[in-house]
Amino acid sequence: MDTMLHIDHISLGARNIYEGTERLCEETGFGQYEGGWFPHLGIANRIVPLGPAQYIEVESVIDAYSPQTNPNARWFYDQIEGGDVFIGWCLRVDTRDELEQMAIHFGTDVIDKPLRKRTDGIQRNAIRVPETIPCWQRGLPNVFLIEDLADHPAAQPRSEEKTAPRGITWMEVGGTEEDMRSWLGDGAADLPLKYNGERPGVYAVAVATDRGEVVIRRTAVTRTGVPRDGAASR
Repeated sequence: MDTMLHIDHISLGARNIYEGTERLCEETGFGQYEGGWFPHLGIANRIVPLGPAQYIEVESVIDAYSPQTNPNARWFYDQIEGGDVFIGWCLRVDTRDELEQMAIHFGTDVIDKPLRKRTDGIQRNAIRVPETIPCWQRGLPNVFLIEDLADHPAAQPRSEEKTAPRGITWMEVGGTEEDMRSWLGDGAADLPLKYNGERPGVYAVAVATDRGEVVIRRTAVTRTGVPRDGAASR
C-alpha cells in the first residue's frame, strides 16, 4: 500500500522556554500556548501552531537535575548550550494501517505509550514508530498517528495571532533525497523538503501566512547521541 506522509511538528530547543517562545512569536506573529511537560525527561514545551495539524514545539529542560540521571535529558541539555537549535522533527500518517506499514519498514513495533502530560493533567498515549529521541539524535524524523485531528496540538486554543499561519510550504534539511528515501521509503518523495547536503537535521521551516511566506531559520543539531559520561543514550 502507498503511505502518505505529512510533516507534523518540529522541536525547537531553547535554553529558556518562555523567552525562546516569545522571541519566535515576535519574529513570526504566530500564537502560542502552554503545552505541558514530559514526566520522564524533565522537559516542557510551549506549542506554536503553524496551520492545520502542524506546529513547532519550543522545548526546554525544566528539571535542573534530570540531565544528571537521564541520558536523553543530558543529550537535549547539551544541544541547547549554545542557544536555539532545531532538535528534531516528526511526520504523521493518516491511518493505523499506514503506521503498521512504517513499523514493518523500520523493523520495529508500534509504540503506543504516553509522552506529554498536558496542563489539564491529561496524558494520552502517543502512537509512533520508531522511538523519537534516537531518531532526532541522527537528525531524522519518526512517524506518528493522531487518530482524531480535533485533538491535534495545532487545533487547540492559543494566544492571539498577529499573523495567521496556513501550513508548512517547505523545510530545509540536511543530507540528500537518496538518504531520506532510504530512511522513509518512497513516501519521502512527497514531502516538501529541500536538501542542503549538510549534516542531517532541520535548518529552516517556511510557513504560508495571510501576509506571505515566513521563513524560520535556526541552528541544526550538531552533537551526537553520546552523553558526556560516555554512556549510550536510550
